[in-house]
Amino acid sequence: MIAKQRKGRGFRGLLEYVENKEEAERIGGNMSGQNPRELAAEFKFSRQLNPNVERAVYHVSLSLAPGEYLSDEQWNEISDRYLREMNFHNNQYVVYRHGDKENDHIHIVASRISLDDGRCVHDGWDYKRSEAVVRQLERDYNLQPVRGSHEKLERTATTGQHRRIEREQGEYDLGLRDNPPELPVKVQLQEIIDGLCPVCDHRVTALKEHDSTTDYLTMPMFIERLQGEGVEVRHGFTRNGKSKGISYCFSGQAFSGSHLGAAYTFPGLQKHKGVSYQSQRDDRAIEQLLNRENQNTATKQLLKQENQNNVTEQLLNQENQNIVTEQFSITSQITNCESHDEVVSQNQQWQVIYQQICSKLEQFSDGERDYLIVKRLLQLKRPSEEIEGIINASVIDRTQAEVKELMVRADLELQQEHQKQLRQQKKQSELEL
Repeated sequence: MIAKQRKGRGFRGLLEYVENKEEAERIGGNMSGQNPRELAAEFKFSRQLNPNVERAVYHVSLSLAPGEYLSDEQWNEISDRYLREMNFHNNQYVVYRHGDKENDHIHIVASRISLDDGRCVHDGWDYKRSEAVVRQLERDYNLQPVRGSHEKLERTATTGQHRRIEREQGEYDLGLRDNPPELPVKVQLQEIIDGLCPVCDHRVTALKEHDSTTDYLTMPMFIERLQGEGVEVRHGFTRNGKSKGISYCFSGQAFSGSHLGAAYTFPGLQKHKGVSYQSQRDDRAIEQLLNRENQNTATKQLLKQENQNNVTEQLLNQENQNIVTEQFSITSQITNCESHDEVVSQNQQWQVIYQQICSKLEQFSDGERDYLIVKRLLQLKRPSEEIEGIINASVIDRTQAEVKELMVRADLELQQEHQKQLRQQKKQSELEL
């Protein structure tokens, strides 16, 4: 059995993928939603218990060796046991089975945030723990042992990094650290790539044998998705126009494909990760993506400033300010909460407030409306945690960092407007004199 774990930011896209796959069947879980939209909304409940967690999505696929097959009941037993062993004790989750004759496997989509206390499941060296759990499951269910890509094709962290993680984890468990230890950047990057390439080695072989390309991820698609995850991709060509390798840059650190492991090189992505590459079809698109990445930073800054200026002109009229002010008078009743039930109640109140405001600001887009709300709340000098709680009720699924960025932008503009107002008052005073 092979377990492939990924962590992500958004539930909706992943749920659409696992449910809409051919032969997909939902076989287990603890959630009531009937479709990806409803499930994503339900997952938002646990996310609001700890909005500081940027990657709240946990996705693991458990795949059998070719020719092996389990019943739905057995898969449910395995999924429940796997989650327990990985410290998911009271977390939202749903299980889908993909009944592929060549590769019987399930997908588990879970929230990393516990419903008990809102804490995030620690992920330090989770791939090593996962391998141990899988080996035991193979023995208990008499399954054929299958070595995963982490064991064969990845270069893992150093002994020193292992020791640091273990030391910091012990400090975290004793309450001596506020946050769990952070994985090395290399491991984080490997997990991002794994999350974009949900095809295991024997699945690639099976697809090739049947001359099928429907499940393949093309190299341009792969590069574009990496860029969307904040990974800079570098890919060169020889004078003859042939590919000469791939490298990555993430969180300020650069890695060649071979430094990450054989499965992350340009040929390794095709052989082990199911990424399809055809020179004639893909080279031009790859070149355009890499050129676009170089231009993106400056372009995004210009567009952001232009959009911000346009939105501000129409959002901050007195009528809209009054609407927001009226609704936020309700927030004075919301106090600090400590218990789980009180946190849930507080989140529900914030959702009600947000929905009441939105009903009176329907002429604006979701992004414009949220910007107006944040800006007006800052003007009213509301606490940061209250602003974050209300904006987390938005239909836009933002990370904690993105909410803070929204607040910083709004605060900066308020400061600029205040300075402009002071200059105008000074000029008016001088004219009167």
